[in-house]
Amino acid sequence: MLQDIKGAILKEARKEGESALQKAEAELETEFAKIRSEGEAKVKSSEEEARKLVESERRERLSWAKLEAKRVLAEAREDAVNTAIEGLIDEIKAYSRTRDYAAKLRKSVSSVISEFQGKVVVHVRKADKNLISLPDASVSGDADILGGAIVESKDGKLRMDLSMEELLEANRDAVRKDIYAALFSEKKKR
Repeated sequence: MLQDIKGAILKEARKEGESALQKAEAELETEFAKIRSEGEAKVKSSEEEARKLVESERRERLSWAKLEAKRVLAEAREDAVNTAIEGLIDEIKAYSRTRDYAAKLRKSVSSVISEFQGKVVVHVRKADKNLISLPDASVSGDADILGGAIVESKDGKLRMDLSMEELLEANRDAVRKDIYAALFSEKKKR
């Protein structure tokens, strides 16, 4: 009987042990599933954060590249406008050797002289000295200009600058705008 009691106790102990083991295994499996689920959620969250970070970095670099492209384009356009202005200066030099230029020079100097009272000094470039001969004007070929003239009263108190440089400078913004429009207007591209 002791043997039976011992066997029954052992059987009950095994049963309880197996039950406790199954319960522990189930709890372990539940805890493992919970940890796996939390880990997968963390991985998914980390992947989402990394994707957002990569997308943010991509947008930032794209924005920087667009700004850099605009800067390079603006510099190229500015260079093109400056080159066109240099070409314009060459055209002014060529124009200053024409008969039309000589007639316009005489006409503009004559109209300005009438605004001065008394004798005037007309400063022109050496090549233009023989183009002007007026009774109330003394012509000097000492001006270092592209063309045109600088008219001043004998006493030097009044001065009118009709040089090509001054005319170009006075109209600089309009000239740049016109050149820019001629080079880069939308109508020209079509």
